[in-house]
Amino acid sequence: MADRMKCRFQDNPHRGFTNDLGMNLTVPEKGMAIGSMKIEDRMLNPYGAIHGGVLFSLADTVGGTAALSRGFYIVTSTGTIHYLRDTSKSREITATAIEVKSGKTLSIYDVEMEDEYGKVVAKATMTYFSTGVAVENLDELNY
Repeated sequence: MADRMKCRFQDNPHRGFTNDLGMNLTVPEKGMAIGSMKIEDRMLNPYGAIHGGVLFSLADTVGGTAALSRGFYIVTSTGTIHYLRDTSKSREITATAIEVKSGKTLSIYDVEMEDEYGKVVAKATMTYFSTGVAVENLDELNY
């Protein structure tokens, strides 16, 4: 596997939301991304489990990072998520996005999320639309 590239979100002025959620991302190779985040009490639903929107945000961000690593700016087209386990004891989630298809306009990524106990808590399939605009210098891109 290629060297992991740490995503430099701190340099991106548009990173407010993902920064607020405390996401950390790496790109081990093109078409793949790994992200993690620690869960805070403010991210829980009324039942004490991780809010579904928090998990979906992580899936979309990690999937989008994997798609962006192909060198073109992208936007989310669709996303489907399956919540598989109770997350009331989970306090750290790691998501891994794996490329299913990288096309000229549409790309599809499977995203698996597991907690610190190694339990898969959710799976998502994300589709991204390529704007066709190439990233000038991918090595300097602030995901």
